[in-house]
Amino acid sequence: MHNLLRYFRQNRKKIIKVALIVAFLIAILQLLNYLAGRNNNIKFESSNNDNLIKESNGTITSDKSAISGAKISTNEIKNVGNKINEFVDLCNNHKLDEAYNMLSNSCKEILYPDLQNFIQNYYEPLFKEENKTYTIQNWSGNTYLVKFVEDLLATGKSAKESGYTDYITIVEENGEKKLNINSFIKKEEISKEKEDNNIKIKVLNRIKYMEYEEYELEVTNNTNGTILLDQLTTSEGIYLKDSKENRHYAYANELTKDEMKVFSKYTKKIKIKFDNPYITGRRINNLCFSMIVLDYNEKNYAAIDSTKISVNI
Repeated sequence: MHNLLRYFRQNRKKIIKVALIVAFLIAILQLLNYLAGRNNNIKFESSNNDNLIKESNGTITSDKSAISGAKISTNEIKNVGNKINEFVDLCNNHKLDEAYNMLSNSCKEILYPDLQNFIQNYYEPLFKEENKTYTIQNWSGNTYLVKFVEDLLATGKSAKESGYTDYITIVEENGEKKLNINSFIKKEEISKEKEDNNIKIKVLNRIKYMEYEEYELEVTNNTNGTILLDQLTTSEGIYLKDSKENRHYAYANELTKDEMKVFSKYTKKIKIKFDNPYITGRRINNLCFSMIVLDYNEKNYAAIDSTKISVNI
C-alpha cells in the first residue's frame, strides 16, 4: 500500500491526465450512441416501458392521455402515429396537394379554404425552411399534442427557437380518418334558440379550438327600438355556463358596440369567442346575455331598462 501511494504521488499528473482522457472518450462514445439512436427507427414508447413498437417516423411519448390519464390502446397508438406521420412526411417532402387532402372538410372550410391558403399559413411557416422531426402525445380524446423540432445543428437555432407545438385531432369523415390541424378541434351545429321581450337569440353553431370556443349567433330584434346586447363595460356580461355551474366569459375586449347593436325589426349574425379551453367531457348548458339594453339610446343608455336571455344549448 505504501508503494502504491508513493507511486501515485510521484505520477499524480500523469494519472490525472490519463483519467481525464478516458472520461472524455467515454463521453464521446455516449454522444455517438445517442446520435445513432436518433437516426434509427423511432419508437412508440409505452408509459410502463414495455412492448416498444417500432415505426418509421415520429415518437409517441406516452400511451396515456395528458389530461385524463386514460391509457390508449396499442392499435390506436399505431393508427394515430401512422396518420400523423403520413401528413408530416408529405409536408416534409413538399407533396402539398396530398397533405392538404388529408384535412377534414371542416378544417378546410374554417381555416384553409384553398391549397394556397394552407401553403401560406401552415406549410411555409412550419416546413419551408427545414424538415421537422416530432413527438406525439394524446392530449384529450382524439386530440394529440404534436411537438415539432428542427435540426439544431443544421439551423443554428436554440431549442427554444426551433420548437413548435400543434394540436392535431383525428376525425372520421366518409369512412376515412382525416385531420384537424392548427389547434382546430371541430365544428358543431347547434340550432337552439330562446325568445324573450321580443328578442330572439338563436345559437347556430360553435367551433372548438384548443384554447377557446367561437359561437355563431343569429339575433332578431322585434322590438320597436334598437337593442344593445351588452354594454361591454365589464368582461362578465356574456358567458357560457357549464353543467357544474362554472362560467366561461366572452372575449369582450374583441367586441365592439357596433357589433352589439341590433336595430328594430332587424336580424343580425354575430360571432363571439369564449374563454373555454377544450376538455373532453365538459358540457356547456347555456349561453347567457345578462345585460341586454332595451330601447338603446347613445346618450343615456345606462338608465334604460335591461333584460337577460339564456339559451339552453
